[in-house]
Amino acid sequence: MKKIVLALGAVLATAAPAAALPAAATPPPVADAHVRLTVTRAVGPARNASVWLDCPAPGAVPHPSREAACADLAAADGDFDRLPGRETAYCSNDSSLVIVTADGTYAGREVHWRHVYADDCALALATGGVFDF
Repeated sequence: MKKIVLALGAVLATAAPAAALPAAATPPPVADAHVRLTVTRAVGPARNASVWLDCPAPGAVPHPSREAACADLAAADGDFDRLPGRETAYCSNDSSLVIVTADGTYAGREVHWRHVYADDCALALATGGVFDF
């Protein structure tokens, strides 16, 4: 009987810490997004570009960093003014204005957003990789 009690105690002692551990964190679901992103340089050679950011599935012209851009958009709950951005960015002396737009839907809400940045550096610091295409 003493062996059974000791064995049961050992089983409970090893099982208790495992039961106390929280379940593995699962990433939050990414809301549906279908947004056309555009970047237009106001000065210099025409370097205009646009892509579709489709979360979670890629669109016809998918964003080159779709997963990261979708994660940033999810972190901002679809609000382009609240994108996490970057803490650092590689910057040049080029001070050409950059106009960016986002039009489409996020989590069933319409999105129509436009912003002008002083240059690509300011754009990257404010928006991270969302407009990096």
